[in-house]
Amino acid sequence: MRLIIGSKDDQASVAMSQRLLETVDFRPFDGQEGVLKHGDFLFSYIQKRHLYMDNLDAGLNGLSQAIDVVIFLSRHSSAADIKSLTVHPTGNFSEAKLGGFVGRLSPTAPADMTSALLEMHSTYRGDEFKVTYEATHHGPALDIPHFYMEIGTTEAQWNNPEAQDTIIRGIFAQRRNFNGAFVGIGGGHYMPKITEYSVENTVAMGHMISKHALENISQDLIRQSVEKTPGCRGFIMDRKGTKSQARETVLSVADSLGLEVIRI
Repeated sequence: MRLIIGSKDDQASVAMSQRLLETVDFRPFDGQEGVLKHGDFLFSYIQKRHLYMDNLDAGLNGLSQAIDVVIFLSRHSSAADIKSLTVHPTGNFSEAKLGGFVGRLSPTAPADMTSALLEMHSTYRGDEFKVTYEATHHGPALDIPHFYMEIGTTEAQWNNPEAQDTIIRGIFAQRRNFNGAFVGIGGGHYMPKITEYSVENTVAMGHMISKHALENISQDLIRQSVEKTPGCRGFIMDRKGTKSQARETVLSVADSLGLEVIRI
């Protein structure tokens, strides 16, 4: 069972949720107030922004044991006004300015998240939006695997039906079978080389660590990114986007855990 969460405190999330409920036959879920159901998918609104809903899974009234993955619908903000359709895991490698906890990563859902990205990438026919991963960042901190699906970056994009429909296709993408998953290492926030490699080679991604987050990263956090990427086989490393000290840290962890490193 997969739970889709819309936030009433997020304009894009509301617009995406409304489009979802207009186009998909969700109906009340017996015995669960405020929860709708369609096949193996549930939908529910929350009042606050998802970023700050740490331990949300503890308040699901017994549903948490039935839920495999949580999908958060959200706006994406970009100072550079990059129009994008993104997916990403959550967690904080250092500070916790936007929910979650310092130095804590949440469990990822590589098969679901990557299937969503691949579906959006293959079906979006426009040229306004960039379909891409984002590096792991912000909250909330949950024990259930989860990921964000976002539309960026202004009200015009949040209310774009084509963008909303692309996100919906991603949500309902058939979960693909992958031979394990990888942690992405290096590059900018949108993980451009990692995204390209994942799409071209149908490779599942879990946590992704940008070059900025790698600047002072510890072996413990690298190990945590592996532990919270189910079925992790190793690392996919953007060679030019990873400084030498970070490369050595990752290689040391890979060697100690018997994981492979794919350099791109």
